[in-house]
Amino acid sequence: MLRLSFVCAALGLALLALSALSAASALPAQAPTAPPATPPVGRALFLAKGCATCHHHAAVPGSGALGQGSAPDLSAARWEADYLRRWLKDPSAVKPGTPMPTLNLQPGEIDALVGFLLAAKP
Repeated sequence: MLRLSFVCAALGLALLALSALSAASALPAQAPTAPPATPPVGRALFLAKGCATCHHHAAVPGSGALGQGSAPDLSAARWEADYLRRWLKDPSAVKPGTPMPTLNLQPGEIDALVGFLLAAKP
């Protein structure tokens, strides 16, 4: 499982790099006036850290293929920011026996993921 996580993380980073390159070449001369639909750093981390392997999120096409019903759909997060921070820091401390791995996220990464997850909150 850990090996699969590393493979998915590497794939996510490769996709992130490709999207950054293609986005940079397609940028107009002026900065866009509308904010992005989702926080870009959090979305990139959602891919790079392997979250999209198990969890579906509407802002990430093709996400959740391996989770299919066992992992929560994170398109409209139903949790408070403080809970999500505790969960992302150490899922086993919040729910012993959870299949979600501890990802050893840095505080800034946790904040970016929480921002991404709560951006689509109704």
